[in-house]
Amino acid sequence: MYLKSIFLIKYRTKTMAECEWMYSGWSRKQGPSDDWIENTNKFLDRAFSMPNVVEDGTIKCPCATCRNFLRQTRLTVEMHLCRAGFKDNYRIWTAHGEGVDSTYVEGGHDDAFCETDHMDEMLATIAGGHPPPIDDQPPAYAKAFYRMVESADQLVHESTTHSSLSGMARLLALKAQYNMSIAHFEANLELIHELLPPESKLPKDFYQSKKLFEGLGMAYVKIDVCYNNCMLYYKDNESEDKCDVCGTSRYEDGSSKVPRKVLRYLPITDRLQRLYLHEHTAQLLRSHYPSKSGKMVHPCDGEAWQQFDKDFPDFKSDPRNVRLAFATDGFTPFGLMAAPYSCWPVFVTPLNFPPCTIMKSEYIFLAHVIPGPEHPGKKLGILMQPLVDELMSLWEGVDTWDASLKKTFKMLLAYLWSVHDFPAYGNFAGWSTHGRFACPVCLCDTKAFTLRYGHKACWFDCHRRFLPRGHQFRFQSNAFRKDTVVLDEPPRILTGEEIYAQMSKFVGDTKTYGKLHNWTHVCGLWQLPYFPKLLLPHNIDMMHNEKNVAEVIWNTCFDVPGKTKDNVKARKDLADICNRPSQHLKLKANGKWDKPRAPFCINKD
Repeated sequence: MYLKSIFLIKYRTKTMAECEWMYSGWSRKQGPSDDWIENTNKFLDRAFSMPNVVEDGTIKCPCATCRNFLRQTRLTVEMHLCRAGFKDNYRIWTAHGEGVDSTYVEGGHDDAFCETDHMDEMLATIAGGHPPPIDDQPPAYAKAFYRMVESADQLVHESTTHSSLSGMARLLALKAQYNMSIAHFEANLELIHELLPPESKLPKDFYQSKKLFEGLGMAYVKIDVCYNNCMLYYKDNESEDKCDVCGTSRYEDGSSKVPRKVLRYLPITDRLQRLYLHEHTAQLLRSHYPSKSGKMVHPCDGEAWQQFDKDFPDFKSDPRNVRLAFATDGFTPFGLMAAPYSCWPVFVTPLNFPPCTIMKSEYIFLAHVIPGPEHPGKKLGILMQPLVDELMSLWEGVDTWDASLKKTFKMLLAYLWSVHDFPAYGNFAGWSTHGRFACPVCLCDTKAFTLRYGHKACWFDCHRRFLPRGHQFRFQSNAFRKDTVVLDEPPRILTGEEIYAQMSKFVGDTKTYGKLHNWTHVCGLWQLPYFPKLLLPHNIDMMHNEKNVAEVIWNTCFDVPGKTKDNVKARKDLADICNRPSQHLKLKANGKWDKPRAPFCINKD
């Protein structure tokens, strides 16, 4: 370790001039110099000798195409470096065992183009998708993808390191970033072509630019929506001119074909299939196995995943079958000072990836953009119908090319659960999370009550029914609510079939709403044939709850004026439901209330 530390320090303290061979000895027009070849071999010898750099016989490729995003074998790295050279400004070998010294970091990207430069990672991933020679032929969509990949090797002209694919990817990213019109984009392209040599390979217009990327499968569908979110003009209703529910016109007043509201839907099938077109990613999608430590380190260690495997053994039999998680929430896209507008994106992410990769941003797909200006509320299920229809077809399977095994297989996909904050949970699940029936697990079998003075739902002392039958807390009549002993059993967890029957019975029954149930609508996911079998179809994002609870505890313990929950109404409710006379309010001679200091409050002194 000592000799290794000296070795690393030596490389950390190298001067910038010592790395000039990386760029001065290589040129695209002529072969690399002998000095460049010698130093490159030393660089690779060093990199492949370090255990913390090598993974399964591969290292991060520092060529100008892979840019340290992809791992390659030594032979592939040598070929890439000879063909494309080292990536720009890679004088500190941070991806190959060398420490970062801020004094040697040069330049950097302009903040205005930081989002555009995210294209590098996508292009590097695409560049690694070259299929090796095989006997079995990939399907048409895979061939289209690989044709696009081949354009990554086609340089715009001889005096640049940019390919047609990378150059056009950056231009299209700029178009999106700065909201260019098509005419503006094509005018820029025309000027760029005037500056380029006549034999340049850059597409000449917007149409050709889009055709270059057709292998990505990034199409999206525009679906007209009733302005009040009552229905979609979709499938059998595609030709309708007004809403069948509320009678609202489909189009703007005085306009023949300008819709009042449009839903954007981005199909997920092509993007999930594309994950298997890259050999390394295809291997990652198969690498989910229960932990042997007895700890939960991956969703497959949870009861919901394992119960699904028991109920559907055919689905479990192939580890390449994909389980999906959904998430959605509303946000205001125009800033806090703009007019109120609530837009709801719906995201989908595969859960098959190993713990180090799962939930990374590159594997989270946007599936829906639900427009405002109002939040969808209980009509969210109507607006998600295109995604539900696609999930139903994916449950039957879709032919997918596996680049790691060089063969086609039938990939099945299943929805496993969703993750939301508590209000969005209610919109997604169809059970209102307001009032004393807010708990979506206990449903109507709850001991919650409404405070007499605070006028809010309260779940105080609802936890004792979950304790073991002989627990001493159950029999303490004044430790919680006064004169109360708890002998009740915890609420029974209903099966999916029982929940659906209850939902079908009560949805639309406004007379019993809030009295016998909190059902608002039937979620569209119940159309999935396996949905009633799901053990945990919806989850709460604990981040929001932890933040809210922590803020309440902090403000109450420090008795922050205006924010503490230990107020006059709370003390009145305390006297009503608990036997704690030392904490009751006392009326002073001047007519004001005296609030005794609570023992949980922190003394300011």
